[in-house]
Amino acid sequence: MTKLVFQPSATTSFNDPVCGSSPWYRTNNGCVLNTTYHSYSSLNFVNLDGTGLTTMRIDCTLPPNTNWQAPWEGVSRLAVDQARNRVIWETSFEPGISSVDSDGTDCGLIGNGGYYGAKRIAIESGSNHIYSTQYTNLRRFPAVAGSSPASESGTALTLTGLGSFAFNAVNDMAVSNGKLYMAVNATTGGTSAIIEVTLDTTATAQAARLLVQGETAVKNVQVDATNGHIYWGTGTTVRRAVLTDGSGLTTVATGSFDWAVPVPSESRIIAGQLGTADPTVMNMSGTTIGTLAIDARSIPIPIVFTLTSQTVTWSPNTSLVLSGSPATPSALAMSSGPGSIQYSVTNAGTTGCSVNQTTGILTYSSTGTCVVRATAGASGNFGEGTADVSFVITDPNASTTVPATTAAPVTTAAPVTTAAPVTTAAPVTTVPSPASTTSPASGSGSQSNGGTSTTGAPGLDSTATSTPSLPTTGRDTSSGSNAALWLVTLGIAMIVIGLRRRSTAG
Repeated sequence: MTKLVFQPSATTSFNDPVCGSSPWYRTNNGCVLNTTYHSYSSLNFVNLDGTGLTTMRIDCTLPPNTNWQAPWEGVSRLAVDQARNRVIWETSFEPGISSVDSDGTDCGLIGNGGYYGAKRIAIESGSNHIYSTQYTNLRRFPAVAGSSPASESGTALTLTGLGSFAFNAVNDMAVSNGKLYMAVNATTGGTSAIIEVTLDTTATAQAARLLVQGETAVKNVQVDATNGHIYWGTGTTVRRAVLTDGSGLTTVATGSFDWAVPVPSESRIIAGQLGTADPTVMNMSGTTIGTLAIDARSIPIPIVFTLTSQTVTWSPNTSLVLSGSPATPSALAMSSGPGSIQYSVTNAGTTGCSVNQTTGILTYSSTGTCVVRATAGASGNFGEGTADVSFVITDPNASTTVPATTAAPVTTAAPVTTAAPVTTAAPVTTVPSPASTTSPASGSGSQSNGGTSTTGAPGLDSTATSTPSLPTTGRDTSSGSNAALWLVTLGIAMIVIGLRRRSTAG
């Protein structure tokens, strides 16, 4: 991942947990403690799209590091030793070159550079030497802290091959492929130039040539070795030339640009003005893409590193009682990296819990489980790390309620239906068919009917003299309705007989 590293422009006095309120010396960029001469400061990292802004705290102390020269007074130029993953600066107060790992640890003094004056430093990644100037005095220093850095003042170098060209200030420097590029102000003619120096680490005399000259201003210099170009800012433009011979001078962009930094791995150019916030982001053709929401005191320099995840450990007592709110954890979280710890609730459950993000003090209003996360923020080349802890909140004073036992449901049997009693019909009385006697009339005769002798009047139908008996065969004697029917039938029969008799009598 490619990031930019820079020292921010602070608008308020530097605030540090160790420095407290009464340091020996404090500026907007850092502070120094008296007696042991501890010094503290910070650098920032940001992605090229403006995201991932993180702060790296720098701690330069005695002991164990023989250095108290954190960039607490502020610096305008940083350098990056990519191979060693180190950030380097040179301060102008009690001047010296110092470096720190990109996670903010192992601060070390590389060398002293003399008192006061403009400082410019440059290093090629993995090189064993750093180059520094104080005004026009070019010096070479070892790339790592010396055994006695207090006496390490570097090796003075001289430039050959420039002829009558002379300069009175070095504005910026960059190193690439064994060559040093210096942006300088010419002594005569009021113009600026870029000098190319072929580095020879075995000698003090260094062969140099004018690569670009006649520019109205060259305020910084940066190399794009990937595409073979060199870039600089003039104050009003971003300029570019061919790296090998200084040809192909081109104005890439116009604006308030004191400096321009190419980042070929991201196909971007970052350009801005010292002391002005929100530098411009453009593509390699100079078309503006956007701005970075940063306020940089130093020129942002690309640094590529792989983020290492921080391991967060947190093992507090997780059993809490309801009456103990607010509760301070029995232990706070710790991280394997430099990121500061912050706490947050990820699941309050039924507890209504909240947590102080810095102290970890937990507040809750009901029983249940509250999940709290400890997060170590990304810092330098360390990525974010987290650890979750579940706090179980109980109320030992709460009464225990025994749930009532529910009786098994009673099953009611379906009612038994009793059949209506069978009614036995009254016995049927058979009425005998009575013999009917008829006074004989003149000319009467006799007739035998079923063994019964009947004497009737002359001319009378003999069949009408006998009363028929109703048959009982096949009749349901168990039904009262049958008896009623029988009586009705009998009544009808008697009416019929009566009618016949009247007919006969008439």
